[in-house]
Amino acid sequence: MNGRSYYRWILALTRDRHINMLYTRGHSAELSLPSQLNREADHCASGSQRFPDLVPFAPTPTFTMDEYTLYTKADGWIESNTRTFADFFLAKGAAELLALGNRLRMLNSVHDNVPPPDYPYTRALSAHSAVIQLYARSGQLPTAEVLESRSKLMSCMCRLGCDAVESVHHVFVDCIHFEEWRRAAGEEVSLRTERKLVAAGILREEDQRAIMNAAKSLFVDDDVVWPLKISQYYLGRIPRIGDRISYM
Repeated sequence: MNGRSYYRWILALTRDRHINMLYTRGHSAELSLPSQLNREADHCASGSQRFPDLVPFAPTPTFTMDEYTLYTKADGWIESNTRTFADFFLAKGAAELLALGNRLRMLNSVHDNVPPPDYPYTRALSAHSAVIQLYARSGQLPTAEVLESRSKLMSCMCRLGCDAVESVHHVFVDCIHFEEWRRAAGEEVSLRTERKLVAAGILREEDQRAIMNAAKSLFVDDDVVWPLKISQYYLGRIPRIGDRISYM
């Protein structure tokens, strides 16, 4: 329980001073003294959240804590569930390690954080795209670069003749043999995006331009649109479109 030491302190005070606790109905229109005091307390508690610097500091009653209590400089005393607290930071550390390694394949924080729709993964007629995305994100897609690193090929160069390393990014973004597919897909995405903007009532020219620029740059590298300067649509990611829209 968060604030466990405060509850223990209050209970200790009630035992020492024989304080009687009486129930007062909250959020009522009663005019009794307890009800008015309760409303005043609620008002002060709610208002203090807007002005935290004006709230008097209450020292932490460490004398009512457990004999052994966790403490961190960032969070202070940890009185919540210790296992949950430790699990959270272990998971966070593992996620950060995965994000910074593996060529940033698992780095999600800089991209749009809206979960993709379930349909392509659970109800699509063909699971091919979902499987390709899974293999790409896990670093298992059998490109020449991956196969050469595992001694399955003699060269990591593009097997379609390009003078470039056959990486996942090269196959999905740069390889000229798939340029026509990317161009056609880009035009379709732009057309659908334009229709959805009208249907969603997004009429501001600045907002439309920002979203359309992101749509047109989905399959190409763009220093402005993509946070890592390179397209990563093949990993199921899109740029942070929401950051470019004005909600005023």
